[in-house]
Amino acid sequence: MASILSSDSIYDNEVPFCRVYGLERKKALEKLFLQERISYYVVWEHQSFFQRLFSGNRKEVCTFRINRADVPRAKELVAEMKGVRVRNNRR
Repeated sequence: MASILSSDSIYDNEVPFCRVYGLERKKALEKLFLQERISYYVVWEHQSFFQRLFSGNRKEVCTFRINRADVPRAKELVAEMKGVRVRNNRR
């Protein structure tokens, strides 16, 4: 039986959307995306020992990746949120 897919094409429509500082803001953004049915993926930034030692009150930092088609709607949703820095996605 032949396979339906004839090539090993990869369709990557995920783009880094924003950086979030702090766990409370991360949870609020996750809740908002779930309510609005926007799928996301969280990538945690690794901090070295010296960054954690000398950064003082630096909070946890993560990047939300979302589908390219959802970027305009997501920008409207997070426009007023503090602690969320939207990345410039020009593709």
